[in-house]
Amino acid sequence: MASNKTIITNNRFFIFAIMLLIFGVSIVWKLFAPTPYAPTSADRIVLHGNEGVYNVNEQMDVLVDKSGEWTLADVQSPPIHAQFQPASGKSAFGLTAGTYWIRTTVDNQSPLEQWVLRLNNSVIEQFDMYILGDQSHSPLPARIIEKANEHFYSYYFQLPAHDSVTVYMKVRINGSMIIPIELMDNNTFLGKLKNEYIFFGIYYGFVLLMAAYMLSLYVFNRMSVYLYYSLYIVFFSLSQLVWNGLLQELLGADSRLLTFLLRLFGNYESIDYFFFISSLWFGLLFMGKILQIEVYAPRMMIVYRALSILSPLVVAASFFHIPGYETLAILYESLFAVLLVISTIWCMYRGNPTARYVILAAIPFLGLAAPTILNTYSLMQESFLTHYGFQFGAIAEFLMFSIALSYQIRQARIDKENAVQEMKLNEQIQQTRNELLQNISHDIRTPLTIVQGGIQAMIHGVVIEPGGNDDMLKSMYDEVLQINTFIDHLFELSLLKQAHETSVLESTPFADWILSQFDSLQAMIQLAGLQSRCSISVNPQAVVHIHAHQIKRVLANLVNNACKFSPAGSTIHLSASSYKGHVLVGVGDEGRGIAPEHLDSVFDRAYKVDPADPKNGSGLGLAIAKEIIGLHSGTIWVESEAGSGSRFYFRLPVDAFTS
Repeated sequence: MASNKTIITNNRFFIFAIMLLIFGVSIVWKLFAPTPYAPTSADRIVLHGNEGVYNVNEQMDVLVDKSGEWTLADVQSPPIHAQFQPASGKSAFGLTAGTYWIRTTVDNQSPLEQWVLRLNNSVIEQFDMYILGDQSHSPLPARIIEKANEHFYSYYFQLPAHDSVTVYMKVRINGSMIIPIELMDNNTFLGKLKNEYIFFGIYYGFVLLMAAYMLSLYVFNRMSVYLYYSLYIVFFSLSQLVWNGLLQELLGADSRLLTFLLRLFGNYESIDYFFFISSLWFGLLFMGKILQIEVYAPRMMIVYRALSILSPLVVAASFFHIPGYETLAILYESLFAVLLVISTIWCMYRGNPTARYVILAAIPFLGLAAPTILNTYSLMQESFLTHYGFQFGAIAEFLMFSIALSYQIRQARIDKENAVQEMKLNEQIQQTRNELLQNISHDIRTPLTIVQGGIQAMIHGVVIEPGGNDDMLKSMYDEVLQINTFIDHLFELSLLKQAHETSVLESTPFADWILSQFDSLQAMIQLAGLQSRCSISVNPQAVVHIHAHQIKRVLANLVNNACKFSPAGSTIHLSASSYKGHVLVGVGDEGRGIAPEHLDSVFDRAYKVDPADPKNGSGLGLAIAKEIIGLHSGTIWVESEAGSGSRFYFRLPVDAFTS
């Protein structure tokens, strides 16, 4: 219905919103995406006087340790040492678990001596660092290397000014081999940590607020869709907590909980996958509900159910340290993404308005998470966007889905209100129908009883006074006419709207037309032995668009009723006027009037103020008048007081004014 239409159902606004979101994602890419790697002939990192962050990946060599057993002495041996290859700016080296050796040379040409080497991957299994003098083949004293408490896999080390060292790193990862490494001075490191913690504080505060909001909606509405989304938010945030290293930092390396999790899952990456796959599982249940797959894409429901069964199995597999589990998880994620895109587009095509919100939520989420995915496949270099793209995308997604769920709440409330109104209307219609049937039954039963009694008297040869048979036959004939008239009025009332729509409305100058009608009505009033008084003050230029015969029928009905209920010698008042784009017609009498409790019902079908009064007709005349006036976009009403007569009015809109 038009009242339920929202701004998202407007195609132009929807397309504009898509373009706006794509533009916004493009701006973020422009600001935060990494610049393409520019090859350089330098074979070492040169630290200058200015503070800043140095990307180690651009000036480092990598070596795959397939056995995972090589020592520092092994990789320094000439046969293995020659196998090192330039990383060329890459930070991702494959999707499978393995061990890598990394080598880089640092030349300190700045006055700063305390530096921090940071590995921006908190789910690695092992990270060992060795610092060798430029001409040395053995590590420098261990005292110059100190693990930073502020961040996992960040190390302080002293590097004297104008000195040069070679750094070897051994990295073992059980999943995707992503090794983004940064080198920075201490002040830059602390400043960067401060900004990151501010960002994390805002992000996780927002996440907790959203999860609490969705959980409260579930508590008050008892709709599982809100519970699924709340759990999705919680588990997704926990996975990001592990990925960003905050869980390790908050709990500490000696935490019993962290020790238990590592014993249960084996490594940090498996913990991360457990929470992330769990979030996708609840996200799948949420999407099935919000997209109403059973209604809009029933065939696709088979795939949803299959993936819903597979989801807990993939989650449970993280407990058993299955070889290649990380690859299985990546395949599951890809299948989830493909199913989400196809089902959302299909449901939108089938007319589900909520699917449009899902699409608007998916654009920023996928657009901002894409750099992280591309970085995983070595298709994009490490940057702020590749590292935190999921968080930015999640914020946009949470906002859009909160709007979508608010839309569902509003729609559910509207549907509930409409259902209540429809139920009340049906009850009123049923009550009116019952009353109408009772009235019809009474109005037909009474004359039929008279006719039946007369026929039985004739059958049984009841002796009546001379000429009585003729009177009885005339009485029965009158009753049959009354039944036919009643049925004709009912039939006319049922077909009135159809007849009005198929008839041709006429543009009628109302002043001249009502004057001619009043002349005819005054003659009818005089034949009834009554007086008439006429008052016309209609703008001569007023034109109405009417079906003249139907309006004439209304006037005749009102005047006929006035004549029936007026005492002999009284006056019938006719009036017509125009004002504010309408014409007003009135018919008044000086009869006994209508009691206040009957005023709201006199226009109902088959309603009679006094059913025992022989002056009452079928009770349908005023109902027909109301229907006719309504079809002309007008209104009709009555004003009356007991003992003071009745005044019926109807008002019609003026179509135009002649010049």
